[in-house]
Amino acid sequence: MGKTVITKDNRFEWDEDKNIANIEKHGIAFEEILEVFDDPAFLTGYDFEHSKQEDRYYGLGNLNGILIVLVFFTEKKERIRLISARQAEKELREEYYDYFKKING
Repeated sequence: MGKTVITKDNRFEWDEDKNIANIEKHGIAFEEILEVFDDPAFLTGYDFEHSKQEDRYYGLGNLNGILIVLVFFTEKKERIRLISARQAEKELREEYYDYFKKING
């Protein structure tokens, strides 16, 4: 397990080794996706498949107005701990856009 990185605002944390692995596998760094959590249409759900040892969640959000990102995370005390992030596949992008249209009329 690598060094734990905590953002300056104390809102997010992640394992730096996981971040490096995520960059290599998905081409997305954790520090690049933090804004998706502030997306008004951020869509979240409970990750039943991966919640054996801890409660895990997934979220879909817009990054820089052009990329829909799927992020997996857990909540540790007051922080969100990032587990992985990648570009959302077509089906999930459509789910996000449907939700976006629904909440924005």
